[in-house]
Amino acid sequence: MFRLFLDRYARRYALIYAAGLGFLVATIGLTVAIPTLQKDVFDALTALDTLRNLLPFDALLPALEPAQLVTMDTVRPLVWLIAAAAVLVIFVRTLSRILFFNPGRAIEFRIRNDMLQRLLGMSPQFFKRWSIGDIMARAGDDATYVRAFVGFAAIMVLNILVAATWALIRMVHTDAWLTLYCVLPLGAAVVALRIGVARTFGMMTETQQALGRLSNTVLETYKGITVVQGAAAEHAFLAKFDVDNDAFTSLNLRVVAVRTFLMPIVAVVGNVCIFFLLLIGGQHVAENRMTLGDVAAYASYVAILVGALASGGWVIGVLQRGMVSLRRVWEVIELTPDMPLGDAPLPTGGRGIHLRIDNLRYRHPDAAPDAPFVLDGLTLDLPPGKVLGIYGAVGSGKSTLVSLLARLALPPAGTIALDGVDLLAVARDDLRQAVAVVPQDAFLFSRSVRENIGYIDRVADIDDVRVQAAVEKACLSGDIARLSQGLETVVGERGQTLSGGQRQRVQLARAFYRGYRLLILDDVLSAVDHDTEAKLLAAIQSDIAAKGTSAILISHRLSALAAADEIVVLEQGKVAERGTHAQLLAQAGTYARVWLAQSAEGDPADGTEPA
Repeated sequence: MFRLFLDRYARRYALIYAAGLGFLVATIGLTVAIPTLQKDVFDALTALDTLRNLLPFDALLPALEPAQLVTMDTVRPLVWLIAAAAVLVIFVRTLSRILFFNPGRAIEFRIRNDMLQRLLGMSPQFFKRWSIGDIMARAGDDATYVRAFVGFAAIMVLNILVAATWALIRMVHTDAWLTLYCVLPLGAAVVALRIGVARTFGMMTETQQALGRLSNTVLETYKGITVVQGAAAEHAFLAKFDVDNDAFTSLNLRVVAVRTFLMPIVAVVGNVCIFFLLLIGGQHVAENRMTLGDVAAYASYVAILVGALASGGWVIGVLQRGMVSLRRVWEVIELTPDMPLGDAPLPTGGRGIHLRIDNLRYRHPDAAPDAPFVLDGLTLDLPPGKVLGIYGAVGSGKSTLVSLLARLALPPAGTIALDGVDLLAVARDDLRQAVAVVPQDAFLFSRSVRENIGYIDRVADIDDVRVQAAVEKACLSGDIARLSQGLETVVGERGQTLSGGQRQRVQLARAFYRGYRLLILDDVLSAVDHDTEAKLLAAIQSDIAAKGTSAILISHRLSALAAADEIVVLEQGKVAERGTHAQLLAQAGTYARVWLAQSAEGDPADGTEPA
């Protein structure tokens, strides 16, 4: 997985990373050079102090001035070099971080795009198995940790390795025996860090999973807030949130507890090294095996090494979480689309599309093998320029048929064809452009009405002329005029500021805006009055007559189906009746009884038969 990740995302930035590594080495080189320059300053000042002690008092003044001038001439350039190195460190460190961080952000951007691309290729059944909260956690926090993994953690690992190696080499060069004493506690700290890392790795995975569950709880509560408030069930949902939140908090506290134990160990190790420096280094100074400048430089090297070790504990945590997050992200990126993409183009000679359904038998994939078929032996023929009406009680298979026609569920091969091409073989883009589905459950984005209607285009590319034409056809002009900002009015999450009928008509306007060769309306006229229904049906009929397209109208309200060229009545997935409105009334079957019931009762919305 990691190698595939590098090949797909990181390898293209190899030159940028190489340049960043060059500036990082320069940063560490300057950082380590500063203590060496400080050593020379200390040694020069020590020599000056020794010179003062050696000269007799009466000869001090005439002899001190030349010696002092010579010594200060030696120190002054070193001081300026230290200042220049410190300023240069700021410059090269900034460049190294930019060169490491920017690829990380670009990789995060590409990962999220690829995750979205994979998710768009998954069927609705997939989202029944994967919670939305978990997907959001993967696309949110996990993608961010991957960015930290390839950006900040990468530069820190290299910084630790190079800085620690360089500092250790300088320590050995200064006093190998003293370095041996310092390495012992440093090695113990490394062992402690390794044990802590092993303990926290499993907790990282659990923490990310707990975050997914918590996110899903919050999302579900937010989406169903009106139901929660209406049932006065706030306490129950708050209790569920508390359980998930406590689990997430507990896991984080366990991780923090391990880190809290490890970090003081590193600090203690640094103090132990300074103790050895004062104890052994002081003796070596007295024996003229080290100078005070060596001691000062050695203390700086110890600080660099201990700082690298302290950063190592934190960086290992980032690397751990980054690896866990990378696995979780990779599970999405490597998803195999469970809906066929197809590669067969649809013929473009005619304006409409010819739909044929031949002996369609279908049961849901998660149903028992002996469960009855949802659609059983369904055969339909809808030529271009015609309208097919479908009526059926709840559970008769209407919504399943819509899912199959939109290829959100997969029909058996050879049972559904568009212009003679098997639906499973049709190229996805051709299918999406040809078939427009307006579902019963109206979903609007939290954007303006204009953006919701023209959502297939970028905001800057939305054609306002087409938007206005779609608004007219969907009978929305009067509603739009009453909105505070007209077409620019933001409708809120899921279109909550609009009525049910307005939301459905905005969805219908989307279909008019994008165009279609086959229009499928899944009971979208149930929330409009009779006058509006008549206008909408007239607009659809006019659109079909002008463009030669075809339409399937599914409705509980039979008045919406009366003008269809053919009407099919479904019962338990089978065709119980079929014909024109007049023919079905003459048959005196289910359709006729429902028609009489709706006429007598003022067209009940559910379209059920009287008891």
